[in-house]
Amino acid sequence: MRVDPSHGAEVLDLVELGSGRQLLGRPPFGSEAPAPGDLDEHPWTAAWRGGWQGCLPNAGTACEVEGTRHGFHGRASNDPWQVVEEGVGACGVRWEGHGLAAERRMEVSNALTITTQVTALDEGAPLVALEHLSLGLELIEPTVELELPAGRASELDDSLGPATPPEHAPRWPEIALDGGEAERGERWTLDEQRGRVYVVRDVPEGRAAVRNPVRGHGVEIEWTADVLPHLLVWHEARATGGVWRNATEVLCIEPCSVPHLLGLGAALDRGQARRLGRGETMSWAMTVRPV
Repeated sequence: MRVDPSHGAEVLDLVELGSGRQLLGRPPFGSEAPAPGDLDEHPWTAAWRGGWQGCLPNAGTACEVEGTRHGFHGRASNDPWQVVEEGVGACGVRWEGHGLAAERRMEVSNALTITTQVTALDEGAPLVALEHLSLGLELIEPTVELELPAGRASELDDSLGPATPPEHAPRWPEIALDGGEAERGERWTLDEQRGRVYVVRDVPEGRAAVRNPVRGHGVEIEWTADVLPHLLVWHEARATGGVWRNATEVLCIEPCSVPHLLGLGAALDRGQARRLGRGETMSWAMTVRPV
């Protein structure tokens, strides 16, 4: 693995040494220079280099909470982190901001596991959390098969809501679409131009698999489902313009503490976000294993 502590302590590369495959996704455009702070979506996205980001204390839309601005996907995803541990196959990093201290430990052997602990430095510090894992062409070209937990699945609209998914949504692999119809989501081919963002909410377990049936490899993903009980999925195959240039091909698997990307403010309004008492912690782990 290759980690950049100067920009969100993001994992930029995850290479399976036996085959040389780069498992993580990346955009088909050059990135702007990384910038710290609470950013709008465009500068955050323009600096995105793919890989795996830990997003907190916000996930999704930039917003203001009690007079404090929270940037797109939370400033921890693009701020510098302090390296507190270095070793063979492992590292530890620390970040402080918005009344919180976060520590992430990354250990790689036959799998990559990232363990996160967030501690409140202030009373009532609010947060939502999301693991933003992007998977690339080695896994999704020409065909990808998904195995996800059987929660209720529904498409997120252009504003990346609603905050409360519809109760009538079917269980995955059926996905309720905005227009009222449904589609199956367990198998997609890359030659079909499409862009889809959906949520599988209240998952019964934190376990998923992404497989390339043509090339015969894949990854298994596990996470702490009682802390991150919802799974956001973004499958992009050249359907979106703007910064994505109708050229982006990526699959993002994103366990999240809330079932939408409307931001911390919307989550607080609906009682979905956590508020930690001073000294209280929130912890979770996520593992990616090549198979």
